[in-house]
Amino acid sequence: MQQIIDFILRKKDVVVYSILLSFSLSLIFHSNFFHKSKAIVFFNSIANDSKKKFNNLNEYFELKRVNYDLVQENLFLKNKLENRIIRNISDSIDNVNFKYQNAKVISNNLSSLKNHLIIDKGTKNGFNKEMGVISSNGIVGIINHSSLNYSSVMSVLNIETKINAKIKRSSHFGTLEWGGLSNRYLLLNDIPETADIKVGDSIITGGMSLIFPEGINVGVVSEIIKQKKYNDTIANFVINNQVKIAKIQFEQNYLNIVVKLHTDMTNLNNVYVIESLNKKEFINMVK
Repeated sequence: MQQIIDFILRKKDVVVYSILLSFSLSLIFHSNFFHKSKAIVFFNSIANDSKKKFNNLNEYFELKRVNYDLVQENLFLKNKLENRIIRNISDSIDNVNFKYQNAKVISNNLSSLKNHLIIDKGTKNGFNKEMGVISSNGIVGIINHSSLNYSSVMSVLNIETKINAKIKRSSHFGTLEWGGLSNRYLLLNDIPETADIKVGDSIITGGMSLIFPEGINVGVVSEIIKQKKYNDTIANFVINNQVKIAKIQFEQNYLNIVVKLHTDMTNLNNVYVIESLNKKEFINMVK
């Protein structure tokens, strides 16, 4: 208490000045409407700015919950859309349908030729080998191993990944592969030169597997490269009344399509894992 009294005595000039200033301002604001209105506007402005900053801070801490809600809503809409598509497609593939589940990327390797991702769900969530993984923008990869709580995903940026894809406009099919160079570009191979393809055409999954349903976005045609491909064939020739077997080659012209990915593989957080609900039935039919 004595220290407080000593402090006031040392600062008595400042204390007296503050008291007199506050008293003078009070008289001015209470006796003059103009000054009073200005003061109210000023203090309201400070209060509103403070409230706005507090709300922004509160919204920042709520982002995680909001993001989770958006992921769940997107997941619900994807499953609903898939069911509607299945009801509208032909009877021949009416039983081929898919289910979506969400997961979070916790590790993403981009430094090798055989890149993998790790997601935070595994066999206890029903995740198994050969399930497709996509983002909200397009394909990401294929699960190649699952433990109880985690799954390893063979990224599209892996030279061993091969995915059936097609040009949306012309429906020409090919094999989608990574050339090992850029993390934004893949190659769509084995497209015949006669195919009507233009830069800017959309590339989607072909649907000729139970990993990805047809129509998942992949990217757009960035460049078209012509190549010559030689195929071997066996032919029979009759020479001197004897049948001779000869191996010959014939030339075919193909296109290598450079595809710019929709998915930014360097910036992955939430992904969706695709489960084929008829995979077991299909495997039993193949055996």
